[in-house]
Amino acid sequence: IQSAPIVHQDDTGWRIHGVNAWLQVACTPQHVLFQIRTRHTHEQLKELLGETFGGTLVADRYNVYDHADFKEFKHQKCIHHVIRNAQEAIVLQEGHRGRGIVYATRVLQAFQDAHALHRQLSRKEITLEQYRVRGYVLKTRVTRLLDRAPLQSKVNERLRKGLFKHHRRGNLLRFLEDSLIPPTNNAAERALRSGVIARKVSQCSKTQKGADGYAMIKSVLETAKRQGQHPLEVLTSLQARAAPR
Repeated sequence: IQSAPIVHQDDTGWRIHGVNAWLQVACTPQHVLFQIRTRHTHEQLKELLGETFGGTLVADRYNVYDHADFKEFKHQKCIHHVIRNAQEAIVLQEGHRGRGIVYATRVLQAFQDAHALHRQLSRKEITLEQYRVRGYVLKTRVTRLLDRAPLQSKVNERLRKGLFKHHRRGNLLRFLEDSLIPPTNNAAERALRSGVIARKVSQCSKTQKGADGYAMIKSVLETAKRQGQHPLEVLTSLQARAAPR
């Protein structure tokens, strides 16, 4: 994980003997690591990524990921969350007097266009040069929307300030500079889906030891799948090596 060029990170709710906890996942194309902890802090992420992580961390805008210890890291904030926030701002202002809804609509359209541009490149509908040129135009457009005087609408100003904080660090549209960086955190969200199902079926964990066991087995199984190995064979092999002799 520490040496990977791109790491996706996400989490979902869990419980250990009735205590609120987090099922956390970090993944690359070749590896998946699950952890279940009653705390979700920057120290755990630092332990996972290491002091000299040189890749890009793809995640949401949860404040843990923006701790001072990670200020030198490259980040890509999931723009699905940005799009969702803009949509929520539109809904909150529907039917209100004034032009408040216009601003949120422009923000929404700008990020939808950026996402669509990345899809066009992925489908080879445009060249890399066209991608870079159009990406520059989109970044300029977003900068004009966010780097401006405070807005009268409280809803829009909250949206603007929250996004501008990340945009000036280059963390919202980094994928327009490096097309290998995905604009969304879909990889981690997909990795968590089976855990969400397990939470509903199993009612989570009774002990930390049980939670650790589940996370360990889950990590091995998902990593084996990504590396084209048979999950059961990998588990059997690891068990045989761990057995006392």
